[in-house]
Amino acid sequence: MSTTPRLSVIIPARNAIRWLPGAIASVGGRADIEILVVDDGSTDGTADYLRGIARSDRRVRPLVSTGEGAAAARNVGIAAALAPLVAFLDADDRWRRGKIAAQLELHRLHPELAFSFTDHRRFAEDGAALATGLGRCAAFSARHAMRREGFVLDRGAQAQIYAEPLVATSTVMASTALLRAVGGFNEQLRRAEDWDLWLHLAACGPVGCLPKPLADRLVRVMDPDGHEALLRRAARRQVAEAYAAPARLLDEDAPRACRSNLLALDADGAALAGHRVQAALLRLSAFASQPRRDAVRAGAWDLFRPRGHQAALEARGS
Repeated sequence: MSTTPRLSVIIPARNAIRWLPGAIASVGGRADIEILVVDDGSTDGTADYLRGIARSDRRVRPLVSTGEGAAAARNVGIAAALAPLVAFLDADDRWRRGKIAAQLELHRLHPELAFSFTDHRRFAEDGAALATGLGRCAAFSARHAMRREGFVLDRGAQAQIYAEPLVATSTVMASTALLRAVGGFNEQLRRAEDWDLWLHLAACGPVGCLPKPLADRLVRVMDPDGHEALLRRAARRQVAEAYAAPARLLDEDAPRACRSNLLALDADGAALAGHRVQAALLRLSAFASQPRRDAVRAGAWDLFRPRGHQAALEARGS
């Protein structure tokens, strides 16, 4: 590129040729960005596709990672980024029109931001709409119910990000310099490394939020008793333990809320996989940790919803 881009978009891709063209297309046609697609050991023709699209779209820079996972692939992109700001987009997610412009404007107005995030729409693999990202975060939604435009979270941002699953990776825009200063994503975690990084960044500077659904996220069904789910739960617990003390200093109720929401995330996964009783029991445990009316309603729905009903997919998380 002849001039320094305003934004570097990082897309990790491992055998994602089915979704990758849509992800790149959703970025739009802005000329002041670069698109860094990191091929993480794909064997499905991703490399050939990237070479072809790079010839027709000079904004696209294909990069190669070692197949060690999304954290390492994103770190390759962070190291190569030319812009002062980085935005992350997973290959199976999509951005909505206006996301880049709105988020760049928020960072222009608040250049001190460590990072910002937006609300997002969530969809099951069959296309069914799920609850929005912030829609499943009851405390945050209540606290900021009157917000319609971008804003900066107060000094308790880290505790809020700790207590509820506010931040989806494909909604984040962050300072390139700060990402490099903190070492990027923790490649030792392999799961929950994104949550770990947002908590780390929130301790380094202010956090911005655009409470509009400016991205679409695909939520995959996962066997709640399978290997991947077990690894994910273990990583979440590890991150939760690591940040419990600083979160408690900002909000003494944050660790309890975090425990409840981690159980709720497990319940969501069980519900999406059709494990009704397991989902209901997990929601009961979440309610015991932090009594909330919505947990009771969700647990009852898990048990008594009509089989095959589309609304069964209105679970909270992945």
